[in-house]
Amino acid sequence: MPKKDLVGAVQAVLGTLRLKIAPGLPLAEVLAKELESFRVKVTADRNESFESWRERDHVDLVLALALAVWTGERLGPRPARRLPLGLGRQP
Repeated sequence: MPKKDLVGAVQAVLGTLRLKIAPGLPLAEVLAKELESFRVKVTADRNESFESWRERDHVDLVLALALAVWTGERLGPRPARRLPLGLGRQP
């Protein structure tokens, strides 16, 4: 999967305010910082490179988010799974 497609999916959901980071997420602050430092660089031969603007920063969470968003945008929401009668009830 080209990074360009993955990054485009994240840009689309961020631009339309459909992506929100839950404050209680264990790495919410790290993800927010990675998103802030993520940049598109265009090389002299007009190729795009997607990376953090500082070499010491990592973008692992951004790319994991991008994979999830891209997949969700392509497959759409899955219908809720129904449990057979009698299962999932609390006594």
